[in-house]
Amino acid sequence: MNGETQFPRSLTTLERGLLEWLLPADRRGYRAYRELLDVWKVSGQGRRGEGNYILAAEGTAPDNESPLPQVLAYGLVETEGDEIAVLVRERLGDQVEFEIASLKSETIPREWKEIRRWTYSTWLPGKPCPICRGIVREVPLRASPTHLLALAICRADKKIWIYDSETGINHIIPLTNFYNELMLHKNVREPSIALRPELLFANIDTYSDRDLLYAFVTYNKLRTKIVLDHEIVIPPEPRKSLLQRLRSLFKRG
Repeated sequence: MNGETQFPRSLTTLERGLLEWLLPADRRGYRAYRELLDVWKVSGQGRRGEGNYILAAEGTAPDNESPLPQVLAYGLVETEGDEIAVLVRERLGDQVEFEIASLKSETIPREWKEIRRWTYSTWLPGKPCPICRGIVREVPLRASPTHLLALAICRADKKIWIYDSETGINHIIPLTNFYNELMLHKNVREPSIALRPELLFANIDTYSDRDLLYAFVTYNKLRTKIVLDHEIVIPPEPRKSLLQRLRSLFKRG
């Protein structure tokens, strides 16, 4: 991408510009990573090859053996004839891995005409999906009186993420593990449903906010996305009305 093979090196102008866009300074969680751009150097290449690099403190040897950290931030620059993906992973010791790569060719063009760009990093509850600009399904959560979260699901783009008010970070949630927790909660064992995570988006209207909340809470306990000082209290199932209870009795009869 930059023709350089010697490490450590400084970030290129293109790398810095895209990473600063992906790590907005007005979000505390992203700002902590953005500040590292000024003090750390590109110390080596990541395990995914060209465009994948390790930003690290002076004297830190790149670690390409540990499991890959979770994705911290992701965005896409759409150009005429290409798409440039930009990704930053969570900090691993004194290093941060980032990737800037074309989705349609082996290398990034030297020049391009940008059509638009989008990122999860700037999304806020109540806003449209950053990808398709459509309405997303939102489930508000309260970890404490001042710690608010919002689970967001876009049916059109088949994406799930959760907003953390304390850090301003939007954490991307992998579909499969989240869906597994939802199926366990709903006690769904039919393989044609339970083993097809993509059905979450087709059937999203059949799940209550409580169902989705329960799936996130149990998922977060197993694969922590957000560190919580207080346990999220899942509200009880709403009581059925007398008419609903009578209908249930007739169905059983």
